[in-house]
Amino acid sequence: MFAAVRHFNKTIWLIIFATFASRFVLFMVWPFLAILLYQKFGLNEFQIGMFLAGSAAVGVFFGFYVGFLSDIVGRRKIILIGLVLNIVAMFVLGISDQLWWIFAGTVLQSFGRGMVESPGRALMTDMVEDREVKDMALHMRYFFLNIGAATGPLLGTFVGATGQQSTFLIVSALYVVYFLIAAIVFRIERPLKRTKAGTALRFVDALHVLRKDRAFMLFVAATLISHIAYGQIDAGLVQYLRQENVVDLATLYATLIFINGATIIVFQFAFLKLLEHVRPLLRAMGGVVLFAAGFLGFAFAPTDPGYWLFGAMFILSLGETILFPTLNIITDRMAPDHLKGSYVGAASLASMGFVSAPIVGGFFLHQFGGFTLWLSMAALALVVASLYGLAARIRPASRPLKID
Repeated sequence: MFAAVRHFNKTIWLIIFATFASRFVLFMVWPFLAILLYQKFGLNEFQIGMFLAGSAAVGVFFGFYVGFLSDIVGRRKIILIGLVLNIVAMFVLGISDQLWWIFAGTVLQSFGRGMVESPGRALMTDMVEDREVKDMALHMRYFFLNIGAATGPLLGTFVGATGQQSTFLIVSALYVVYFLIAAIVFRIERPLKRTKAGTALRFVDALHVLRKDRAFMLFVAATLISHIAYGQIDAGLVQYLRQENVVDLATLYATLIFINGATIIVFQFAFLKLLEHVRPLLRAMGGVVLFAAGFLGFAFAPTDPGYWLFGAMFILSLGETILFPTLNIITDRMAPDHLKGSYVGAASLASMGFVSAPIVGGFFLHQFGGFTLWLSMAALALVVASLYGLAARIRPASRPLKID
């Protein structure tokens, strides 16, 4: 299994380690943006949800077109432009003391993130031919992403950087380094296949192809719903803990995020080996069933002491360990080679679930409280499991749609 790592080239390693470094620093501050909006600007749960959702929505819809655009002009150019946008966005977030500037920074960050992450995943699979190497590259990227997400908040707590607005400036500087190294590596190394389409496919043509693929569109819809549920682990969970008057909120939340990332780090490759012969969409079903169990744990677990919350997070994280790496593999296997960027871009529309999550979570918390929120998310997870099962019956994920 790990023999595939020997075939990684400079571009693949660049994307993997840059993902780790950016998440390591970003997670010191990004999950705590909701607390910043509450403490500094006095927004309530629903207002915070609307703020975060509105700023991210623009970037998600733009990301769909970016995926198509990367098939035409090339993924590397899109990634470099996205890095520049991230540099500016993080700088703005680090120095702003007015709400509308914070909003502008989060919008710009959404644009930049969409231009870096989706084309970056597609570029990794452009660099190699072997299916096992492609899958391992996607798994390794997700593995290092979670190392960064797990260790960043805890280390930040110890050094006093967690939740501090000035930490955004460190993220901005990190993106500068990423840009400089990427510019060098992209000049040295070329993909095995051109990331431009052989012919100038129109955007409407790409949309037509995607509409024909019923299994893929069902997969995207189900993933969107799963993201609404999972997205509560960010703004929803931290606001829930604030509602419950947790004394040392930053430390408890950082510990929960550490458990989330550490669980994925420990179990990801064990599950990869254990489930290697299970069809990807069926794997995804198992992951969201564990989501449902984790959400039920949050519904019934006391917040003081927080040990039961740790158990609920552990169960949910096992589901994430199975689901999220599998989503990238499903997309890659379903996508025709000449439309990979468009498929990755279309799959990124599922991120509207993350966009909607703060609104949904904020509404439930403000109107009904945390118990109703977590029960509702458990129900959504079970709906997603049934939709993945339906998509698996329509078309196996390992058999890409033939394009006329």
